[in-house]
Amino acid sequence: MRYGFPVVMDPGTIERVRERTDIVALVRETVKLAAAGRTWKGLCPFHHEKTPSFHVSAERGRFHCFGCGEDGDVFRFVQLTEGLSFVEAVRRLADRAGLTITESTYDPQARDAAEARQRKQALYDVNAAAAVYFERTLREHPLRSAAQAELERRALVPTEPTDAIADALQAFRVGYAPYGWDGLVSHLQSAGLDLGAAEAVGLVVRRKSGTGYFDQFRHRLSFAVLDLQGRVVAFSCRSLADPDPAELARGGLVPATNPGPTPKYVNSPESPIYKKRETVFGLFQARQHVRQVEQAVVVEGNFDVLGLHARGIRNVVAPLGTAFTEEQATQIRRFAPTVIFLFDGDRAGREAVAKSRDACHRAELHAKVATLPEGTDPDELARREGPEAVKRCLLAARGMLEHLIATALDDLPPPADAAARLARVEAVAELIATERDPAIRALADAFADEVVARLGISQARTFEALSRMVRRGARATRRPDDRLNRTTSAQRAPGGAGAPEAQAIERAILGALLDYPELLGRGEVVTGLHELEGDVAAAVASLRRFWDAHVLRGDAATAGRALSEVLPKFPPSLHAFATARIAAPMIERLEDAEAQLHENGERLRTLAVTRQRPAVVAELRRSEATGDLAQGLETLHRRQSALKERADELRRRARERGRR
Repeated sequence: MRYGFPVVMDPGTIERVRERTDIVALVRETVKLAAAGRTWKGLCPFHHEKTPSFHVSAERGRFHCFGCGEDGDVFRFVQLTEGLSFVEAVRRLADRAGLTITESTYDPQARDAAEARQRKQALYDVNAAAAVYFERTLREHPLRSAAQAELERRALVPTEPTDAIADALQAFRVGYAPYGWDGLVSHLQSAGLDLGAAEAVGLVVRRKSGTGYFDQFRHRLSFAVLDLQGRVVAFSCRSLADPDPAELARGGLVPATNPGPTPKYVNSPESPIYKKRETVFGLFQARQHVRQVEQAVVVEGNFDVLGLHARGIRNVVAPLGTAFTEEQATQIRRFAPTVIFLFDGDRAGREAVAKSRDACHRAELHAKVATLPEGTDPDELARREGPEAVKRCLLAARGMLEHLIATALDDLPPPADAAARLARVEAVAELIATERDPAIRALADAFADEVVARLGISQARTFEALSRMVRRGARATRRPDDRLNRTTSAQRAPGGAGAPEAQAIERAILGALLDYPELLGRGEVVTGLHELEGDVAAAVASLRRFWDAHVLRGDAATAGRALSEVLPKFPPSLHAFATARIAAPMIERLEDAEAQLHENGERLRTLAVTRQRPAVVAELRRSEATGDLAQGLETLHRRQSALKERADELRRRARERGRR
């Protein structure tokens, strides 16, 4: 749903985008892949692993992870890696392939919606042009030395064009908004871009006279703010030291007169493409690393994010001039279940952590807190002691509740101030009572005495009374949590004795057919499938109907890429098996698949004969014991002899295949 009504994309357009997108090339932009038979293999971008279990099939146009179970096509991959909706993923891949997409809507005002999109695109265009301009002026402008000095002060000067610092500066689109009044205005005008759009996103300001514009960002180091599609939606710009008068004179510039103090940071105002509460600085650059390590580190400032990224800690993000919001927590939750707050080790940093708690609760984001030395920020610590010092802080992170309790009991008032100490206990009890996770709240019982002991209470009755207060906090809002009470199917399932032999053989047959569905066009193969039973028989029947339909339409050659269409018709018990096999075929050659089908068909028939023999023998013995009809005995003897001969023949043929 966009613009208040459903968006419908032309199916033909979607298919053209799919066909023009090489899934292996797309995935390799994120994952290092190596050839592995009919597929490509690498470390999964959706969960942390050391042994590759992520497969990509070029011929099927699908990916599958055998570790976490994620599976899909090119659109699904973009949705997962960039946090987009399906429609947004199609648009993103269409842009990548240079295709124009066709959309329609059920709303009679579709033309207005298209015009609104064009207006929004104009905003993206001027921001993109400004980012390029600022990056270029950082390299070329005669007054760039102040910006370069600020980067040098923070040890962010590359030693070579491709080192980690250079990569970080490029990833965050760091630039220089030059000294003067209309450098950007002139650049946008010469590029033929709309200055009204530039005004809407806060790049330029209309002169009071109403005749022209001047630059909003002047003589500042600029950071581009990107959305989850990598588009520039805003800028955050830091003030710089005043340029040397001699430099100004050489450039023919007059020193600016500032009527008041210059703010350290000036950020873009909110606009149709930028909402501060919804934007997380650095999440686009960090999203893959956040997903892989399953946690994000939230710091306070732009330089903290940039500095840690440049030093190898790449799952780092920051809010943008706001308290940490529920919307920002929700954005992070799309990529990882846990967040670690690494705010400055001062009073303001501690208060910011406490305020973030509720946002994390509402977004169901598990929060932890790492403690920095007093008066130190993450960037400074990384520069002074190296990234390992930051990593040690992160490893020592405590749960949010534990951190807040410890903070509440720091700097205790003197023992004589009983009222103040009681207030601290009440604060701790309130923290526990407002904890939404019942499992964490229940832990308060375990450390209630320890909490009170921190106060230095020696009187037994007072100690016990205060300890009870803490425990009541743990029970105050305790409610049943369905997520904790439900038993998963894995927990209810009995212990694994392994699949029966017949089931393993049947799945091997189904797997070979999924690897090469064209084998269903060979009569001798189909004849050999008659021994299949149950869910596998139903799945093979669906697969055969799918294949026959493609043959009738004359597009059998493309059936492999459309195999996922048959999955909804498979019995649920086989969905996981079939999904993985479609994305990651295991048999490399058609002739090998055909040989395996014949071999497993014979094994299945042998197993069927073996299963029948005990029943025949039992029936024969019953007839002998009761002296029942000689004719019946003769018939049973013949059946048993025939089964034995058939089993012997199947074993002989199996031995011959083994010798070949």
